[in-house]
Amino acid sequence: MKILTRYILISYIKNYLISLFVLVGLYMMLDMIFNFDEFAVNRQEGGGALQAVGNVAEYYFYQSFMIFAQLSGVVPVAAAAFTFLRLARFNELTAMMAAGMHLVRVAAPAIFCAVIASLVLPLVNQELIIPNIIAELTRARSEQADTKSKSFPIQNMQEGIAESANGANTSRLLFAARYDPPSPTAAAEMTEMIVLSVDWDQMRAEFVSAPKATFDPAMAQWNLEKGTHTTGLGIGQRNRRVQPVAAYSSNITPEEISLYRSGDFVNMLSTSRINELLERTGTYGTNDLLRVKHARLAQLLVNIIMVLLAISSVLIREQGQFRYSVMKCIILVGLCMATVFMCQNFANNPPAGPEWADRWPALMAWVPIFIFGPLSVFLMDRVKT
Repeated sequence: MKILTRYILISYIKNYLISLFVLVGLYMMLDMIFNFDEFAVNRQEGGGALQAVGNVAEYYFYQSFMIFAQLSGVVPVAAAAFTFLRLARFNELTAMMAAGMHLVRVAAPAIFCAVIASLVLPLVNQELIIPNIIAELTRARSEQADTKSKSFPIQNMQEGIAESANGANTSRLLFAARYDPPSPTAAAEMTEMIVLSVDWDQMRAEFVSAPKATFDPAMAQWNLEKGTHTTGLGIGQRNRRVQPVAAYSSNITPEEISLYRSGDFVNMLSTSRINELLERTGTYGTNDLLRVKHARLAQLLVNIIMVLLAISSVLIREQGQFRYSVMKCIILVGLCMATVFMCQNFANNPPAGPEWADRWPALMAWVPIFIFGPLSVFLMDRVKT
């Protein structure tokens, strides 16, 4: 029994590694082919061939973690399918059944290993590795690791609505002529930054401005260069005052600005950071944050369900069922992946009504589990042995 268990485990691990390197390598190769002109920019600007090769290798080293996050559900399925298709192809499953072994018992070591690979590795990759290399993941293909990402202006970015001591509602808007995202060697910077605060009840306004603002992650504030705080700009106010200010504390961080710029940035954040952003008032991309939060947990279970669907399809007794089992495996896993994809798209468009704001992303994340979870258990129970 131990020999058979060890044999199945070794076969599955080999196929897992082969599937991982093949799928990730194919993804990188296709991406490099379609975007080769962007990698050639540095060489045209004076960099040599070795520098260009180094930039490509460095870029895809960091991108491999994001690619693995996208393929973490497919790799265990491919490894499980190839493992048992090979056993069936060479009649090894027939020999095991002749020895009195139940096919589900034969598949148990691979299922156990697939569960570990579908739970532990994606969690470590998504929660520990990717959040710490966001600066490298967000840089363009034509940029080196020690250069800043592309800058862009910030217009009318709402900081949030806060209730003051007298009960008035105050809204704040951020403007910047240029924003430079953080890089491995430099912090985030804003040029010609202005934060306009308006008390709509009292019709009062004030603003904080600075030619340059640098984000301090340790203090969670923007350090201002020659910053000023101007008050007394409302209707009926005549006493205009300008005071120097060295720092500006705000819930607008480089992460918030990235969410304001692109909703894809949320996929790189850890779950704990997503929860922190959801606790704030007026956070950008709230719907994307909720969608990713619920989908991330549900995806771990979906990965296990797809493994069970694949294994239940390829555990066959006769050679004549080989092609049928392959088609069944592809169709079931494909339908499951298509359902997940459609539900994630539907999660971005909740029905009208505030009661659906939090419930709809969670519901869409768990729909594939409600559909294919019972089906996978039923098919595993129906395996003929």
